[in-house]
Amino acid sequence: MRAVAAILAATIVAGAFGQEGRAVAAPQPEKTTLPRMTLTPAAPADSGSDPRTYEATIRRFATLTPSDSMGNGAYAAAEAAFAAGSFDQAAKAFHDFARRYPRNLNVNDALSAILLIQEARDFEDRPLLLYARARAHRAGGQPDSARILLAEAAERYPGAKARHRIAYMLAELARERADHVGALRWAMVAADTASTNRTAPFALRIAAESSLDLGKPPQEALALYKIILERYPHSAVTPEARARALQIRKRMPQ
Repeated sequence: MRAVAAILAATIVAGAFGQEGRAVAAPQPEKTTLPRMTLTPAAPADSGSDPRTYEATIRRFATLTPSDSMGNGAYAAAEAAFAAGSFDQAAKAFHDFARRYPRNLNVNDALSAILLIQEARDFEDRPLLLYARARAHRAGGQPDSARILLAEAAERYPGAKARHRIAYMLAELARERADHVGALRWAMVAADTASTNRTAPFALRIAAESSLDLGKPPQEALALYKIILERYPHSAVTPEARARALQIRKRMPQ
């Protein structure tokens, strides 16, 4: 038995260390060197695209905030200046806000306020101030206070440059409290189709809906929608007007 054990031991040692007693290294995996990769945004799959233009676009969008509410404090400061009657300061603040926070949900309202300040400076700014204060009351959850100020502005300054904005907000407030008669009345005032009246297509929509709510013949609402489609084909409310007009036509007797 001792002889057999000695033979087995010699065999194991020889297998582990080789014929000359040197250790045999275990096989090592072959090292693979991967090429270095530089990750860059893929350009649009348009053979005519200029990569420089695409990269410039990527850099531009990288500076924009992903949040729709970023900059709300700046917008509130501009609104405060507007309500206080500091219109030059408000216009600058609205402009700075829109430039710095182009993705904020209030940008359209800011741009609208800038245009209003530029175009509605008459009667020593009194009608514009009443509108601005009414706007602040409405935003603060006080629609009745807003309505009182707007009604005063409409009565005292019927020819003011801000008259369409004043009438349109009165129509919105009336519609919010289900006063369809008042909504139709003020919407028709705001729907003046003068070339400088930007509220017209929106007011026409309120007038058409209020007409339907009052149970008036559908032809009247259809006529109002038709004005939107013909005169304001690129308005934000045009797609809705087209859909509503189609619904009315389908319901009307052939």
